[in-house]
Amino acid sequence: MSNKIIAANGKINIGLNITGKLPNGYHLLDMIMAPISLADFLHIKFHEEEGDLNITSNLKNIPLGPENIVYKVYEKFYEKTGLKKRKVDLYLEKNVPSEAGLGGGSSDGAHFLKALNELHNYPLNLVELIELSKGVGADLPFFLVNKTARVKGIGEILERVENNLDCDIILLKPEFGVSTVAAYKNSSKIEKMKSANMNSILMGLRENSLELVKRGIENNLEEALVVDNEYITNKNKEEKKGPHWGMNNDFRAAVNMLSNHPHNTAGILEIRTLNIYLLLPHQYRGITFVFVAF
Repeated sequence: MSNKIIAANGKINIGLNITGKLPNGYHLLDMIMAPISLADFLHIKFHEEEGDLNITSNLKNIPLGPENIVYKVYEKFYEKTGLKKRKVDLYLEKNVPSEAGLGGGSSDGAHFLKALNELHNYPLNLVELIELSKGVGADLPFFLVNKTARVKGIGEILERVENNLDCDIILLKPEFGVSTVAAYKNSSKIEKMKSANMNSILMGLRENSLELVKRGIENNLEEALVVDNEYITNKNKEEKKGPHWGMNNDFRAAVNMLSNHPHNTAGILEIRTLNIYLLLPHQYRGITFVFVAF
């Protein structure tokens, strides 16, 4: 028996454009995605004997059977390779918020897939792993590479990009979650969507210019969520009033990033001082704040 503990980090979407829709209902995307330090931990016990996958977790509200992404990856891997299933005990230590656009479940699946492939002495190369994983979830291919990348298609076309941006990030997670399926459905209700300026974002990442990055940010899924999400709509209206926040200019700019450009439902704030981070929970009740590395 061998034991492993693997960090399965989350991600942020710095820009996301919906560029089309396939006959099978999948949407075509153009995104810039980056890994962050906030991570789940996979506590894995690989047994020598044949058997099945048993999943447990610190959270009670997540599926632990065949509907779990990790379980789907387990089944797909052995189906693809034709190898005999190994008995595996997996404890999922969940830290990445769900229904927040941070890719926690997809990251768990991708990192577990890499661990299975390593256990069996790499029967699949990266291209084959990506091909296998895209049938499980659109974000899995990104986490197999796990570097800042421009991602296209349904998530399977990845091009690594240079990222020299040096900034602090605070993730904000409201009490509610949102459905990606609902966001895609709502996108059809928007006559003309805004577009992220990918060239501005790419240049900002390369040249360490937060201003260029911010100038290019848009997220079509956030636009779609505003259609029928009263909380987000009200926050956008409040932000337009401006000075009533009563904060210094740097903090109001950070709030502006959250209100006008929430890359995920968790939102992102670029703030240069930890002091502001410590004050946030006293200003906004019912919201979880997480300081992460980018």
